[in-house]
Amino acid sequence: MSVWSIAAAQSGSRPGDLAWNISRHLDFIRQAAVHHVDLLIFPELSLTGYELDRVTELAMPMDDPRLEGFAVAATEHKMSIIVGLPLLTADGILLSAIAFLPDGTRMAYGKRNLFGDEKKLFSVGESVPLFGYDQHHVAMAICADISVEEYARDAARRGANLYATGVLVSENGYHQDCEYLARWSRDYKMAVLMANHALPTGGYQSAGKSVLWDESGRQVVTGGEGEQLVIARRTGKDWQGEVHSLRYPPVI
Repeated sequence: MSVWSIAAAQSGSRPGDLAWNISRHLDFIRQAAVHHVDLLIFPELSLTGYELDRVTELAMPMDDPRLEGFAVAATEHKMSIIVGLPLLTADGILLSAIAFLPDGTRMAYGKRNLFGDEKKLFSVGESVPLFGYDQHHVAMAICADISVEEYARDAARRGANLYATGVLVSENGYHQDCEYLARWSRDYKMAVLMANHALPTGGYQSAGKSVLWDESGRQVVTGGEGEQLVIARRTGKDWQGEVHSLRYPPVI
């Protein structure tokens, strides 16, 4: 019976420090590979931190050479890797999640439900096709997107088995956002994975506690505080979870 292993990288970001943040992402990816993770998602704007006042400076195109390490890692580890960044496009900047797939494909999703000052800085994103394969289809969402039922419903109707969300959620908003995601998983019969920041960013104190709900709305695994790898494994129809602290450096 096949096993599908998915994980939230509950990572911390240094403000605007792309080199350090990329290195930390690769640490998480290597540790995820040790645990045979098939899909790894990072929080909202994980590569830059939630630094809205530096968006223009930090935005990068899809083919930026600094992203090549993620493409290489996805192929090497046969892992789909989703990272958060401001994406420079011909039509403006998207608050984006980019999926690097094992076959070399790159797919960008732009946040659709922009929040507060994001509306002044980013173009509104559009829905994208699913990626994955039989019983492993994935749709993406970013932070405030998770409050919009239409997006979750659309993902389920298109065949998503997993709604993968990268967020920045504080303690104040954590309970409400978890209620949304648990309801989408229960109502639309798809697993939901939420990757939250580990450290303060952009003036917000993140709650951490990344989490996976199964197709019935049951909370399978929840992280705690600090940098952690929150893993959920599906064997047949059964889910199990585990949480690992990030090792320095990861053992490979």
